[in-house]
Amino acid sequence: MSRSNVLLACVFSFLASANAQDGTAVELKLYWQPGQIYTQESDTDTTNFLTALGKTTDQKLRLHQTTRIAVQQSAPGQTEAKVTIEHLLGEMHYEGQSHLFDSNNPEASHPLLRQSFGNSAGKSFTLVYDEKGNFIDAKDTGSMVTGGVEPDLSSIATARQLATLYRRSLEMGLPKIPVHPGDKWISDEVIPFAQAGTVQVKLNAKFDGVVDREGHQQAQIAFEGTMKSMRDKDSTGRELRTERPVTFGDDSKVNGHVFFDLDRRTISLAVFSATIQLKVEGKPMPVRQQVTTKLVSIKPAVPVN
Repeated sequence: MSRSNVLLACVFSFLASANAQDGTAVELKLYWQPGQIYTQESDTDTTNFLTALGKTTDQKLRLHQTTRIAVQQSAPGQTEAKVTIEHLLGEMHYEGQSHLFDSNNPEASHPLLRQSFGNSAGKSFTLVYDEKGNFIDAKDTGSMVTGGVEPDLSSIATARQLATLYRRSLEMGLPKIPVHPGDKWISDEVIPFAQAGTVQVKLNAKFDGVVDREGHQQAQIAFEGTMKSMRDKDSTGRELRTERPVTFGDDSKVNGHVFFDLDRRTISLAVFSATIQLKVEGKPMPVRQQVTTKLVSIKPAVPVN
């Protein structure tokens, strides 16, 4: 980055923090800085209440994921963020036993965990943004596609869905327009899931204010809302009678909070809790889940000689 660009970035960060403090509107929109590598760590705790399906015990799963986002400027006016799942650690408690998973040694893991996570580490995709930080497209999803020379068409669709799901999860609860401390808004998103199809996530969010956290001015956002499955539609928008093996019940609920770093224009911490009323092949199965994602570091990319 040139010296003038560095100066402009510093000025922007100062103005963003100052504006938030004096009560004027601020833009809480993600911005990926070219030439930087962002590292995130996520902890997901899930309880599947299998006893509702007639099983003898419920299943508890804990997953720790390390994600690397390498950002570069590609075409003029475009920024690409390459997202790579670097490492996965999992632990499953089921039927009185505990089973571990480590993506560095997947063959030593329980078959169920190996099937679920064995091929995830090392997978990547790229998110493309314009010069204003608006999302354009997802690409380079080939590492998540199965089938070799003749790729599985369903895995191609699933790969794009996973890229979309990751991007939407980063933006969940953020306002579309500049907001003032104390402002409230409604976020209404339709998010694709591989098995459940499209799910409507409707949130009531509030900008609680600005706090000094980890040496940076950060906007604190709180939200709560609902999740529910929507009918599949054809290209004309007409609803189809497709029956999904897994659906979200209308009374599924989600809540959480987000800290948006005004200096670095990214999310430093996000906590989401959900009570999901799943239906698996028509049978109700409650699921409780909490996801905590934190920004571990932002470092300059090492230039290739």
